[in-house]
Amino acid sequence: MIEKQIANKIKLIRKSKGMTLAQLGEETKLSKGLLSRIENNRVSPPIATLSKIAQGLDVPIGTFFEDADGDQNKFAVTYKNDRCQVVRAGRKMGFIYYSLSQLKSNHIINPFIVKYPVIKKEPDFFYDHPGEEFFMVLKGDVQFIYGKKKIHLRKGDAIHFDPTVPHRGQNIGDKESECLVIVVGAHVK
Repeated sequence: MIEKQIANKIKLIRKSKGMTLAQLGEETKLSKGLLSRIENNRVSPPIATLSKIAQGLDVPIGTFFEDADGDQNKFAVTYKNDRCQVVRAGRKMGFIYYSLSQLKSNHIINPFIVKYPVIKKEPDFFYDHPGEEFFMVLKGDVQFIYGKKKIHLRKGDAIHFDPTVPHRGQNIGDKESECLVIVVGAHVK
């Protein structure tokens, strides 16, 4: 079933871009015959081949695995108890990230709840990446370091900033702090 869905998606995207099998073959360095067999669900391509096809069509590889139901790709509800913990930079310092969005399609925002543990030693790393970022304290006291500035933020305080400047948040209270972080226009590690 998933193979048929993938085959249909590839054909649909290729045709919507006005590409022939030969043109897609040139982009991917895959033969026209192989691409035809994939689109007609005669061959189940390995991930490496799907990756080449995704690059040739200029779409994220996840596009091939999205449900055909259009509404399911337009919204995602994430209930509190269903938040997924994700691995991000900062985990060595005990930061815990929970994704607030389960959208599988290509999107430009990445919303998280970040839990900062009580720390004894100040971290020595910073984040910097393209895009925009919004940071709001939901619980506790946080020192937000932005470039050379140190900004004390309490529950309800927020900062919206250019994340190309080195930055980080750190707990300065005696209990775990929790923040809403929304990264726009960049996939950060």
